[in-house]
Amino acid sequence: MAKGNKKINLRSIRTLMVFCQMLLVLFTIQWLVSQYDTQRDELKKNLTKLFTDIQHKVSDSLIIEHVIDPIAAEGGVAGTKSTDNNLASIALSPGSIHKVLGSTISKNEEQSLFKMDTIAFNELFANQMHQNGWDFNSQWVNNNDSNKNGKSIFIKSDFFTQDNGIVVSDYHPYLFLRLLPQLLFVLILLSLTATAFVITFKSLRSQIKLSELKDDFIGNMSHELKTPISTVKLALEALNNYNIIDDPKLSREYLGMATSEMDRLELLATRVLNTSLLENGNMHIQRESHDLQELVEEVIRNMQLRFAQHDAKISFVTNGNKFIVPVDKLHTQGVLVNLLDNSLKYATTTPSILITLSERNGAVQLSLTDNGPGIPEEYKEKVFEKFFRVPDGLRHNIKGYGLGLSYAAQVMRQHNGTINVNNLNDGGCVFTLTF
Repeated sequence: MAKGNKKINLRSIRTLMVFCQMLLVLFTIQWLVSQYDTQRDELKKNLTKLFTDIQHKVSDSLIIEHVIDPIAAEGGVAGTKSTDNNLASIALSPGSIHKVLGSTISKNEEQSLFKMDTIAFNELFANQMHQNGWDFNSQWVNNNDSNKNGKSIFIKSDFFTQDNGIVVSDYHPYLFLRLLPQLLFVLILLSLTATAFVITFKSLRSQIKLSELKDDFIGNMSHELKTPISTVKLALEALNNYNIIDDPKLSREYLGMATSEMDRLELLATRVLNTSLLENGNMHIQRESHDLQELVEEVIRNMQLRFAQHDAKISFVTNGNKFIVPVDKLHTQGVLVNLLDNSLKYATTTPSILITLSERNGAVQLSLTDNGPGIPEEYKEKVFEKFFRVPDGLRHNIKGYGLGLSYAAQVMRQHNGTINVNNLNDGGCVFTLTF
């Protein structure tokens, strides 16, 4: 039930993280859209100012050409001088002539004059935009129907009652370029938050998994400790309360049982301690030159009683004659004992184990092949993790605490060697140690 709750909580946390990331994405998109609209409004404001200035300049030019010059020509020298004096008193800024002569010509005349040169006005407006660094397309339109889709900027002319004016298009790349810093900021922000969420989720998942493995380890370890403690306790009670101590034969039998169980406790404590020390780097491997063939033969001799209990068939084959390598004898034999112990414990039929020692490209390989159930492909790498046990139907029927293969992997790393496992097509698997 606790594990189910952990999975549900983990799933809820992942959903919450994804939801938060989506909200952040929507917020940044909304912020970018608002920034785009702000940049577009600013651009339209600048274009409108440019349009107004050019419109006044063109207006002044047309009025001079079609009104002032003809009046000066008709008035002769005196009229020209009088007109020049009037103009000299005017600050010649854009639109100034238009303001002074506004009462001289009618609005219809102004519009008529302005309509005469819209093409030239459009060219002047385009050139001025280009000088300002705005490579946009501009077009004079007689109405604003072309801007119904909102993709263009329309600037209305002051000289017409209808929506006539300039339509500016193809300005989007300019705005996107202006928004490039904001866009880069958003991408970096989203990448950092997504990475933080992923790392946090993976770390949390690993912690939950480690917690589950530790719970399993404590359960398995408690079971491992309970059996020998109970056996030793019963043996001592029998010796103390039932006068068995007066019977030498029974005394030796009960003392032998107690001694055997204490050896199991010592082996268990030593294995846990060695694994912890190797993991923390506090145990130093003492590498000396040893013949691996002799080490393997010694382990096989010491485990004959275990093999006999399981009716196991053991074969040892060598390929080559140079097996002397610098290893720590105690830990190397410990690795082999762990592998053999697993082959015996997990065998579903009469155990058949083949140990092969061979020379390969200047290295020495020690492989152990058994006829057990094998290891599922998805767990081939995980079996070397601390506390990990393959989750199958035999899990609760086989004693273990997920330290044997972890210990073997750590010893091989200390020897600068490797350990790997592969399944066989006809069942079983083969562990290969390379020194």
